[in-house]
Amino acid sequence: MNSAFDAACAAFAEEQQIPGLAAGIVQGGQLVHVTARGLADIEAARKVGPDTCFRIASMTKNMTALAVLALRDQGRLALDAPIATYVPQFAKVPLPTRDSPPLTPRHLLSHLGGQVYDDPWGDRVLGMTPRELDALMADGNLFARPPGVAFEYSNTGYGLIGRVITNVAGMPYQAFITRTILEPLGMTRTTFDAPAASRGDYAWPYRLDDGQWSRERIEPDGEVGAMGGLATTVPDYARYVAFLLSAWPARDDPESGPVRRSSVREMGLFHAPPFTPDPERPAPPSAYGYGLNNTADPQLGRLLHHAGGLPGYGSHVLMMIDHGVGIMAFGNRTYAPMSSLTGRLARVVHPTLPVRPPPVASRAVVRAVEAIVMAYNAGRIEVAKPVLAVNFLPDMPAHFRDRELAELKQKLGEGRIEKIDGIHALSGRFTLACERGRLAGTVLLSPEPGAGIQRLTWAAGES
Repeated sequence: MNSAFDAACAAFAEEQQIPGLAAGIVQGGQLVHVTARGLADIEAARKVGPDTCFRIASMTKNMTALAVLALRDQGRLALDAPIATYVPQFAKVPLPTRDSPPLTPRHLLSHLGGQVYDDPWGDRVLGMTPRELDALMADGNLFARPPGVAFEYSNTGYGLIGRVITNVAGMPYQAFITRTILEPLGMTRTTFDAPAASRGDYAWPYRLDDGQWSRERIEPDGEVGAMGGLATTVPDYARYVAFLLSAWPARDDPESGPVRRSSVREMGLFHAPPFTPDPERPAPPSAYGYGLNNTADPQLGRLLHHAGGLPGYGSHVLMMIDHGVGIMAFGNRTYAPMSSLTGRLARVVHPTLPVRPPPVASRAVVRAVEAIVMAYNAGRIEVAKPVLAVNFLPDMPAHFRDRELAELKQKLGEGRIEKIDGIHALSGRFTLACERGRLAGTVLLSPEPGAGIQRLTWAAGES
């Protein structure tokens, strides 16, 4: 698998004309493989190494979002409070219409704030000063539409979130993110100060015009870097990816990370409307959470991901939640399409991965399945009556249920429980090993005391 991973990276770098590239796989909470190829410095012929630092641009956004959720968890911030609660000068910013709702942190985190799409402009203003951000709030065109109406990706929105963090935390957002996330995770090579990072093992930013390479300017750290200012290495970022992945599945274990597992999972929920698929480029449905895209891929399962792009850089992180695996890729060419690479790499890695086992079935589900099996073997649904919800027999009278059981048993014979898997505490899937094949079923329980069976479906296997 590692050789195929390396080969895919090499082919992609050549195909996309990327001077230098670094990529890695996180599995089981560890960085298990790194690919480093090409040049970090074309002029000096210095190669990219496993510890070379790249700017990751908008991949910064999910860490910014996590910092906001950390403040929320500490009781210092409310996601639905008006932004003016935390940024007083915003009270003077006129809303686009008289019936607009107040702009909130939740709007900004999910790109529902009504700001205009601003990647071209935002990429060149990372070094904005506090005074310049104040001037933007005072005199700028901060609204293209009312908040909460539609998704539109906005760097400005995340720049404002940086100011919220600064004001609520009582320190620059860079310092709060460092203390809250980077230091606890041991991310010593990750920084908002890209010019300082460039004095070490750093991938210089390049663009290609008419076959000629030239260096892009390294944008300085500034007031709006919360939207895309981080620089990091594959080993450092792998620590962060491992932490994010550790939030799944939900469980009773003590918290061990710098932010609650539930808050990490919250970042990946759908907080914005699903993206409208391009009819000419079919793709799985996706929607935006807080700094993370959520995609349901028919092959790879549930994916959380985010791209980054700046003059001189492209990056992408992709996390396969069902497998506990993360893949990241960084390149030093302007807007290098690294999401195409992580998608390829995921398909290289996927066949080798075990699927996380389903949740253990709850006692209520086990009790229900045991009663169903007794009814199946007896041929009478009334055998399971003590565990049936009030709707079960009215929805399908007993004589129809008995006929269904008789037909299944005639085809497959007596059955015994082979396995029961949980879906959640009130639902599960089960398989019966029968005399002439297997019988699968799904049970859904009711919310009432005793959790009775409200729905039962069967799927007969091959004989």
